[in-house]
Amino acid sequence: MFKFIAGNHFNHAIHLGNKLINNNKFPIINFAVEDTLQSKSVFNEYNNLIQHLPDKFSIAIKLSSFNFDHNYFIPIIETCKDKNIKVFIDAENNHSYQKYNDISTQLLSYNENIPFVHKTYQMYRRDSLLSLHNDINFCHKNNCSFGAKLVRGAYWNSEKNLPHIFNYKNDTDFSFNSAIYNISMNHYNLINPSIVLATHNTFSSQLGLFFNKTTKHSFDFAHLQGMNDKYYQDFTTHSNVYVYIPYGPYHKMLPYLTRRLYENLDIFKSLKF
Repeated sequence: MFKFIAGNHFNHAIHLGNKLINNNKFPIINFAVEDTLQSKSVFNEYNNLIQHLPDKFSIAIKLSSFNFDHNYFIPIIETCKDKNIKVFIDAENNHSYQKYNDISTQLLSYNENIPFVHKTYQMYRRDSLLSLHNDINFCHKNNCSFGAKLVRGAYWNSEKNLPHIFNYKNDTDFSFNSAIYNISMNHYNLINPSIVLATHNTFSSQLGLFFNKTTKHSFDFAHLQGMNDKYYQDFTTHSNVYVYIPYGPYHKMLPYLTRRLYENLDIFKSLKF
C-alpha cells in the first residue's frame, strides 16, 4: 500500500517530490483527507504545507474537504497565487457536483495571466464536454486563461447505475479523446491554456503525445504515485509530467484509497492481506 502514498506528514511528500523533480517530474501534493467535519484542520494543514513547499511543487485540494466554505479555500488559493503554486481542484461525487461545478468555474477567474488554477473534468459524465465548452466560454468572457485536468472519473463504483454516467467504457473513452481532439484542433480558440491529461490509458496518453508533436497546443500529463512510473518517465523528454502524491493520517485516507483501489485493479494485485 505504501507504494501509493507518501506517508502521514507533508515532509514525507516533499521528500518524495524532490526525488521526482530530480527525475524531471513535477509533484502535486495532496492532503488526502476527505472529512467535512475537519474543515478547519484541513485548512491549517494546507496553510502549513504551502509555507514549506519548494519551487516546482503544486497542490491538489478538494472543496468538500473545506465543506465548500469560501473562508477556508479562498485564502489557500490566494496564498498559492502569491507564491506561484499551481492548484488542482479535484472532482467531487454527484451529490456535490453542482456546487463543485459552480464554484470551480468561478475560481478559474484567478487565472488572469497564467492558468494556475486547474479544474477537473470527469469525462465519464455525460455533461462533461458541455461543461468544458461552457467553462472555456467563461474564460473568454472574463479574459482569463483556461486551466483543466481531464480524468475519466473517480466515483464509478458508487455511481455506475446513475444516469449522469456513461453506461459503457467505450463512450467514456470517446468523451475523453474527443476533448483531446477538440482542444488540439483549437476548436475552442484557446489562448495560453494549460491542459493536463491525468490518465493511465495508453491510447489517450499516446493521442495527447501525438498532438503535442503535430499541433501548437501542448498537453501535460499526470499519473498517480506508484502507477505507470516508468511509462511516463519517457514522456519527460518532451512533455511536462505531474505526479499526484497523497499523504495524511492513514485512517483518514480511507475514502481516497478506496476509490483508488476500485479504479486501479493493479493495486489489488500488489496488496498482501
